[in-house]
Amino acid sequence: MPFNSEVLNFNASWNEVAGVYGVLNSQRQMIYIGQTDNFRRRFLEHANDTTHCMHRYGPAYAYAEVIPAQADRDRREREMILEYDPPCNRRVG
Repeated sequence: MPFNSEVLNFNASWNEVAGVYGVLNSQRQMIYIGQTDNFRRRFLEHANDTTHCMHRYGPAYAYAEVIPAQADRDRREREMILEYDPPCNRRVG
């Protein structure tokens, strides 16, 4: 099941809530899926970590679903990674 949110700007002003997110490039291709207990903190970390795989693809947009419970975030993140198979979530080796 796809993300249940509108597409947002990667550099948007994020809230300090927990959830699962997907990062897209300018062609709106999914490049990374993650989860956090604080969207604001995590997106700042991503923006500042230019060594993260997603920066090779040019993060431009994001989907975000607010999911407070850790177990629910774990399940939804796995589900979305299987559905979208983003390049920055693929295991090497």
